[in-house]
Amino acid sequence: MQLERQHVLTKKEKAVMRVIYREADKQNGSCLLTPIEIFSQVPLDLDFEESELDLALRNLEIDDYFDLTRSDRKGELVYCINMHKKGLQFERVERAFKSNVTFRILLAVATGLTSAMVGWGLKELLTALLNK
Repeated sequence: MQLERQHVLTKKEKAVMRVIYREADKQNGSCLLTPIEIFSQVPLDLDFEESELDLALRNLEIDDYFDLTRSDRKGELVYCINMHKKGLQFERVERAFKSNVTFRILLAVATGLTSAMVGWGLKELLTALLNK
């Protein structure tokens, strides 16, 4: 069971993708978002500039998560987003990845505990046999 390298998105790209996914999921895979709406939903611990938003959106579009069209509504920039199959799977893939990581950590802990118990048992057995 190999840990798949399916997540090559940066933290900023993931944060933007989460915002877009939430909005597009409400409206059957497409949405209209302004940069202000995106920035208002991105966690505050990420230092995010407007130029980085454009870069993140372009990278996500290149990675085939969605189609992006820039538009103008009363002088304000609006992103028209139509999700692709990969974009619609984003939430499920995120959950599966986290579940896989959790399973691997628990497996490693269980294996370590089992090894420790076997080592302790062997030590006790050998000590009892040699002290007779």
